Amino acid sequence: MKPILSVRDLARRLHTSVERLRETAAEIDRGMQSHYTFWSEQNEKTGKIRHYRVPKPELKGIQRNIKNAVLGPLELSDSAHGGVRGRSTHTNASQHLGQPWVVTTDVRSFFPNVKHYIVYRMFRHEFGFGKEVASLLARLTTLHAELPQGAPTSTIIANLLMAKAVDAPVSQRARELGAANTRFVDDFCFSGNDPRSLINDTARALSRKRLPIWRKTTKFQAKPKLKIMPRSRRQEVTGLVVNSASGPSVPREYRDAVRAAIHQAAALPEGPQRRSAENSIRGRIVYVEMSNPGAAKRLRRAQQTARILGQG
Repeated sequence: MKPILSVRDLARRLHTSVERLRETAAEIDRGMQSHYTFWSEQNEKTGKIRHYRVPKPELKGIQRNIKNAVLGPLELSDSAHGGVRGRSTHTNASQHLGQPWVVTTDVRSFFPNVKHYIVYRMFRHEFGFGKEVASLLARLTTLHAELPQGAPTSTIIANLLMAKAVDAPVSQRARELGAANTRFVDDFCFSGNDPRSLINDTARALSRKRLPIWRKTTKFQAKPKLKIMPRSRRQEVTGLVVNSASGPSVPREYRDAVRAAIHQAAALPEGPQRRSAENSIRGRIVYVEMSNPGAAKRLRRAQQTARILGQG
């Protein structure tokens, strides 16, 4: 796609007016709350709190058009699997099956650390967009000078930000080592005979974008962010076990938790709470089916049996 040089061209692609784009960007700059809904969610296992910034309908519509008409045609790297059509945690994990070593790490506080100026420079210098176009796009897709977690544009911006600056040099180095490398948003994975040196290669590439990588566990972390896993222990990539060369597998603990949830749901009285629990279970079984179709079939059978017994 050719660079977008004029704001008029940008507005035409986004199906709005130049004036409204400028007004919306100015309202976000002034910290107006009318364009976002704020909420937080705590992970039950780790205790980590994620802060979500979800755009309201007008801005969400603009951001969706930015995603589809402006960002969508731009080229992503082959190593990107998160937020990419046709790819998933399953395709990501499938690149690291049956390897002697698997290494995983991620970017520390990724979304808050992707600052407004980083996004601006990407549009202006890496993709060659016009100065005001780059400024408007950065202002419309960031909040309080950060990449908001919850906006439809944030994941694809993360992928584009990493493509040339991080994925390209790390993939080249991985090929030289005969190793595999993938990225799921800000989660990096390397595998092969000895992929550990890719940690430093990735850290250097990220530092050029002012992004820090996890290198060690701190006292506030429930689990280490940097994991170096030999074949002799369980190797996990984006939540899936990859020790076997035959394919990734959902951990047994996850399948056991789904089975327990089936029995808990069956004990609930008929009503909205039970229907919600059963819908959640069906979604979790679909996830299991991607990697373990046999286990998913057994879980569906268990859910059907539990429901019949519960009705009795």
